[in-house]
Amino acid sequence: MKNLGLTMLIFCCLLSCQNNTTSQNEQYTQKESSQDNEDAYSTPTEDFSVSALKYGYTAEKAYDMNRAWTLQKFLDITEAGAYSYLHLAEFLPQNVILRDGAVAELEYNLSSEIGKIGLENEKTGKMVTFEGITTSENSPIQGVMVLKDGQIIYESYPGMRKYDKHVWMSNAKVFAGLLIAQFEEEGLIDVQRTVSNYVAETKGTAWENIKVIDVLNMQSGLDLEENPASRKGATPYGIFAASEAGEAVLDGKKLTHNEALFRIPKLREPGMAFEYSSANTQMLCLILEAVGKKRISELITERIWMHAGMTGDALLGLSPQGNGVIHGLISSRLDDMAKFGLLFTPSWNLISSKQIVSQAVLEKMQTMGVKENFMKGTLGPRMAEEFREQPEFNSYQWDAVFEDGDLYKSGMNGQGIYVSPSRDVVVAWFATGFTDIPMEAYSRAIAKSL
Repeated sequence: MKNLGLTMLIFCCLLSCQNNTTSQNEQYTQKESSQDNEDAYSTPTEDFSVSALKYGYTAEKAYDMNRAWTLQKFLDITEAGAYSYLHLAEFLPQNVILRDGAVAELEYNLSSEIGKIGLENEKTGKMVTFEGITTSENSPIQGVMVLKDGQIIYESYPGMRKYDKHVWMSNAKVFAGLLIAQFEEEGLIDVQRTVSNYVAETKGTAWENIKVIDVLNMQSGLDLEENPASRKGATPYGIFAASEAGEAVLDGKKLTHNEALFRIPKLREPGMAFEYSSANTQMLCLILEAVGKKRISELITERIWMHAGMTGDALLGLSPQGNGVIHGLISSRLDDMAKFGLLFTPSWNLISSKQIVSQAVLEKMQTMGVKENFMKGTLGPRMAEEFREQPEFNSYQWDAVFEDGDLYKSGMNGQGIYVSPSRDVVVAWFATGFTDIPMEAYSRAIAKSL
């Protein structure tokens, strides 16, 4: 793994973690300032075009991108970061998530109407089509695919090659949610039991008495909320994020992934607010590995990937200690991410001989969120803003669940997967950055139009 340019995060992690003991008993009050939310999600951005990635780089340019890469460039919206989103194995060790059997070839039934769907740019008042927002010269979109009834009705690769493996970022969290739901259905996990029932090492930590359901639904009550600001601040989450790159140092000691995860302190009682954090997902990973007695990459291979007619293998980035970073570092082809979404629709049988997402699991994901907690924290209001309507809640690692049962998961710096089980629609995209009109709003508009 490269260790260049991590000065900013290392400096943050040399600072002592702020254990907000005075706030542990505070009652949660919803943020009233939209500026707070905007500041939290402000991401430094370079001026570059992803279109160069469509054809691949020359050897000289690729070496330049490799040398220029730092963890901070990965976290921000930069050209070196965009390069690494397609070549993450150059920078981090990887496990392989294996495919098996025949490839499920998705049929094409292209519709010109999808590209014509328009939304208003609220800043300029102008209508912009879906095709325009995704293929314009300055668009950050690298690849987008729309499925209807298991057929490809729209496909575009303005910033990557069709066969490239792009990092999913937090879209990958849904794997953890699905595996927990499977284990729950099989009686292997009771989400009403506490974390320490499954991960003994959490005894004596702030995680000990938190119910699995509260970790699953991002309401653990720990001081771990994640956004672009907290990823690089002197925060418990900042230290945890640095540990995944082997750069978390506290009181002169380098912390491992698990040490940084276990030392996150309590902020408030669990179950009070939707406070999004990849640390929650990594705790789910430890629970899954303890119960499943296999590494997370093998669980995904055996329970999901090898049964879904995937076109290629996927990759899973690892921490220096070998922890699978399931909260975000899966890489695959775009069509395979869309196929994953298809597993949640009635067309699952077009790609798989077995139903990987049972109806009971799907209904649980669509109903087990806590509506009153959704707008507490920073991501809930962000989702409402980007969709231009308020989702009902988050659930089982999905960021947003709508009253019609539609599901959405976002990934850092512009990734997304939107699934409408009732309409049999999947919208999946990769990017390095954000469109002027949110892709979230387009994805819901597309689903509603079909």
